[in-house]
Amino acid sequence: MLEAHSATLAENPELSGPTLYREILQRTQHIDIPDAKKILWQAEDSVDEWTAGSNDRLGFRQVVYFVVTAKYRAAGNVGSIVSFREIVYSMVPENL
Repeated sequence: MLEAHSATLAENPELSGPTLYREILQRTQHIDIPDAKKILWQAEDSVDEWTAGSNDRLGFRQVVYFVVTAKYRAAGNVGSIVSFREIVYSMVPENL
């Protein structure tokens, strides 16, 4: 998703925020606009639950973290000994 962020911005420098994230989701998750909007809505809806200390704005880090966590759970996993948040946040710059 990080590579798609760079590529999408290079092609569409006017995009930002949810519009940019929707494009990235469509590219990386191979989904249509309604499904991408649904993921963004779910991510935004859950942002308060797992972004302590944030400015409550849905950022790219939170979108990536939500997608990783959702895929992990969809695969039938219920727990983890690693912190996906720490991994994602260490890889995705805060300013994206």
